[in-house]
Amino acid sequence: MKKTLLTLLAGILLAAPAYTQDADLPAPKPTKVNETFYGTRLINLHTTEQVGKKVLAYRISHRMGSMRSGALYDFFGLDGPASISFIFDYGLSNKLGLGLARDQASKMYNGYVKYTLLEQMQGGGSPLNLVLYGKANVTTLRDEAGAASGFDRYADFSHRMSYVTQLIASRKLGERLSIQLSPTWVHHNLVATSADKNDIFAVGVGLVYKINKRFGLSGEYTYVINDHTQGNTHNSAGVGFDIVTGGHIFQIHLVNSSAINEALTIPYTNSDWLDGDFRIGFNISRSFYR
Repeated sequence: MKKTLLTLLAGILLAAPAYTQDADLPAPKPTKVNETFYGTRLINLHTTEQVGKKVLAYRISHRMGSMRSGALYDFFGLDGPASISFIFDYGLSNKLGLGLARDQASKMYNGYVKYTLLEQMQGGGSPLNLVLYGKANVTTLRDEAGAASGFDRYADFSHRMSYVTQLIASRKLGERLSIQLSPTWVHHNLVATSADKNDIFAVGVGLVYKINKRFGLSGEYTYVINDHTQGNTHNSAGVGFDIVTGGHIFQIHLVNSSAINEALTIPYTNSDWLDGDFRIGFNISRSFYR
């Protein structure tokens, strides 16, 4: 069933009517379709948006504790444990973006490159946006227990590395609705057990419905394709509400992943929506223009 839905969404990306204008007006020259999404992130996943040439964006992403703990004791998870990421994005051009971040989960530092291959055009040209995204992560966790016993699992620096690669395709369908698919490859140089796989393959699905220019609803779901671990994991999913105020974008959501980095959320989300094991999260971004 899940594979059928992914196939259907891929068909919509390619075959659905593109962003159009009044049929009575003369056909314009092909022009770029702008503002497919409010910003460069849905919830955890990147969108096909770039921050723009010479624009610096600062983002704080935060995930609370599980709401399953209840209202009285942990106040719907607001008491934690929480996870936070600090992220800087910069546009070298309108098609090439770079980013640096620090994630509390696994004490990860990371950098990414994001390049726009195709842009959706109105009146001819490409029917969709296509972006290539790659991220490298390094964990700074200490293996204190291993070091005490004479075996440090991070003695080889390469064991600290993990990588994320995505090909992100999106399409704007009219003024309000945009959808995207994100075929994904995650690679960890070191995994927990010999039964686990270093390579994880997944497909992310995302959408945004714009109520107006300032308010919208968003959602994402990442389906892991291969059986990569013996652990009890679940597909990462979330729904959210977006608020745009000038240079700020506020995103409030419910999500089952406690981490924020795709290298952790895609293969290692262990909370189940069906058990009520999800949490409140938010992203706040601010863009600085030259």
